[in-house]
Amino acid sequence: MIGHRQGGRITQGLWLNWLVFVAAGSGGFLAGGWLAWRWMQPNLIPAHPTVDVSQAWEPSADTPAEQLIYNVRTAPPTTYSPELQEIVNRMVAWVQEQGLPLPALSITLMDVTRPEALQIAGYQQQQLRYPASVVKLFWLVAFLAYEQAGKLTPATVATIDLAAMMQQSSNDVASAVVDAMTGTTSGDALPREQFVQWRQQREQLSHFFRAAGYGYLNVQHKNFPIYHLGQEEPQGRELQLRGGNEQPSRNLLSTWQTARLLYEIYSLQAVSPRMSRKMQRWMERPPDGRSQNWAGFLGAALPGDALVMGKEGQTSATRHDGVIVTRSDGRLAYILVVFGDDPAYSADDRFLPALDRLVWQAMNRRYP
Repeated sequence: MIGHRQGGRITQGLWLNWLVFVAAGSGGFLAGGWLAWRWMQPNLIPAHPTVDVSQAWEPSADTPAEQLIYNVRTAPPTTYSPELQEIVNRMVAWVQEQGLPLPALSITLMDVTRPEALQIAGYQQQQLRYPASVVKLFWLVAFLAYEQAGKLTPATVATIDLAAMMQQSSNDVASAVVDAMTGTTSGDALPREQFVQWRQQREQLSHFFRAAGYGYLNVQHKNFPIYHLGQEEPQGRELQLRGGNEQPSRNLLSTWQTARLLYEIYSLQAVSPRMSRKMQRWMERPPDGRSQNWAGFLGAALPGDALVMGKEGQTSATRHDGVIVTRSDGRLAYILVVFGDDPAYSADDRFLPALDRLVWQAMNRRYP
């Protein structure tokens, strides 16, 4: 539900809470965002303090000493924007009018037009959800970091088609990417001691981002089906990693975490400027192919002067997308991430393009 400020005054109790909050100095919200939170909008305001890496993740005794960690260790300094929030609120209202389930919706909108004044708004953007193939964006960044750090052989790098993973969303390539980074392979179930070691190696993928201040996330499970393995669903040690079928562990990401990574790629911070540019090329959605190749996703309905890069994901129960959108004149840039975590969203191919048009028009009015 979209919250609203209740009344025209801040009560004495709220002032006391505010003073305590400021004195503690540990809340992590900028003033505007915190006040909006106090005004009954907990689902609309980002909760993303700039986290010191030592507080974000503590290696266990079993963690390899050579554990690689993502190079960007703090979140971007964004300011909550009521104007952007109004755009997000209009998106949420449109979704509600269509009868789509709001509890399954998450949105992050980040204005990156002015690097010195990044602004943000959102809806349930800290909610962790199964990301489908959006997780491949995180694997792409990690893989290029492993390559740059010399942890992958040139022969391994040469055999993996990252363009196919990003543009055709190949699960087979993604499986090879996961194996190459972690030294694990899919196969039969393992005895306990062997599985513990195997699991620790696979968990390196999640630790790579957690240790860089991303908070809790899970990016260590492969996507299925994987055709070269003949597996439609997880089995063997992949099923062991899930913890079985009753309450399985799954990949988990928020729209905020996804938007943060997209910003770091956009600003050429992810791994290195050279590697960030590679990522951008593999994420491109050219105007002449968007309406066909990305039908039902972000960018499909935008005009030719909108330049779009991103990664989508869809299953029978999800429809997600995260994009960087810039205008060809260079005077407009924003990041939009939308997760629809319900079969109703998966079945609705109008949902993302409609929100896309709404944001594009509103952002163009903001920057004519």
